[in-house]
Amino acid sequence: MAPLADTARARILASLTSGMDRTLARVQSRAWTAGEVLGLAESLRSRFLQGEGPLAIAFSQPGFVLAALLAAWGTRRRPLLIDPGLKREAEVLRRLYPGIVIYADRDPAGGPATDGRISLAEVLATSTPALAVPDWLTLPTNDEPFAALLTSASTGENKVIEKRGFQIYRQAEALVSALNLPASSRVLSFVPPYHLLGFFYGLILPLVLGGETVVATELAGAAMAELLAKYHPDLVVGTATHYRFLVRAAARESIAPAATLYLSSGAPLDPAVAETFATTYGTSVRDFYGSTELGGVAYRAWPEPYRAMPGVRWRLDAETAGLEIMSPWGGGAKGTWLATDDAVEPVGDDGFRLLGRLDHVVKVGGKRFSTVEVEQALRTMPFVAEAAVFPYQRFGEPAVAAVISPELGHTLDEAAVRAFLSERLATYKLPRSILVLAQMPRGSHDKIDYQALRALVAPQ
Repeated sequence: MAPLADTARARILASLTSGMDRTLARVQSRAWTAGEVLGLAESLRSRFLQGEGPLAIAFSQPGFVLAALLAAWGTRRRPLLIDPGLKREAEVLRRLYPGIVIYADRDPAGGPATDGRISLAEVLATSTPALAVPDWLTLPTNDEPFAALLTSASTGENKVIEKRGFQIYRQAEALVSALNLPASSRVLSFVPPYHLLGFFYGLILPLVLGGETVVATELAGAAMAELLAKYHPDLVVGTATHYRFLVRAAARESIAPAATLYLSSGAPLDPAVAETFATTYGTSVRDFYGSTELGGVAYRAWPEPYRAMPGVRWRLDAETAGLEIMSPWGGGAKGTWLATDDAVEPVGDDGFRLLGRLDHVVKVGGKRFSTVEVEQALRTMPFVAEAAVFPYQRFGEPAVAAVISPELGHTLDEAAVRAFLSERLATYKLPRSILVLAQMPRGSHDKIDYQALRALVAPQ
């Protein structure tokens, strides 16, 4: 039997070469066959051959992202994927890689790009489908760069995280084993392919499975539910926010068959949303825990505790309660324990429960607790759409701040929020500062920008 990493690489190659008419990716308005993707890659390859070194890909469409990856690998250049809508990510790359070329798959709405990006929209529009597999087609080996992505910057600066072949291949095989998905699975991803969640689960995993991906982003709950009924996917990929939208839409839309497997990652799933989803849709969401740096670490079918993915080991730092892992694809040297930024508590023989980020665990009045408990209480308050709770320094002492955003058409005030929490939490857990915002500030990856929230609270 071939090593797992080799098997995953071979499966991806088979998906790309088993038939030029085979559909690999879709969005609502179009589809890309293998022949079209390879033809696009041929056109992009001729452009990429004109330079050397790393290149940045600011593409939004899955067929174009896949073609750009193939073209980069075919020219031995290192691809870095960035969010085409965030200028901050482009600025980070220019600072880290002076002179790097950033390619876009469409022209800016206002005309030619003014931030130095090179649009390849015309190249992509005029390419012709390949009739046969090109002789230059290759995938990265275990030790070669596969792709680099940026972290979300929800708690600091963006960081570039490079993934090598073995990290993608080995994790893909472990995921196939954990999810037990059928061959030729159809994956519906609500996350764009330039984010790690959409890239790995929504673009690469379908190739390993010999299936196809459907990518649909920036949709309201009703439109998302309609796509479930239209495509009958084997796997749905989304964030905690997407599942909140689906729960709200369920009362008005027909429910997809329970045979569909639903996957959430990027941020912990709200227990209230998870419970309502399981009741309404007839199946639990598979909540995956991990990060851009570490990849997938553990997963659970709510409300069970998290358990490590196949091949991953974990332990608890006795002093900080921080989670440490040893992973075949985590990025550290073999046999190295890697520290995470999260606090956990053991559950049973091999499970754990997330307490929140280590910097969200606070000691007030001599008692330690996680601000996640306060967030969860706030999310049960009527008309609260989102809640974010975090520690901060108040006159040199640790304190807790809470920021909430109300549902559309409703208002909330500090006094009502404080009264609600006082009935449910111990006094030492109550926030000292409470802010009400119409919308939460967000970084990339759809995560709440806690750094921006702290800036609002700190001056108080």
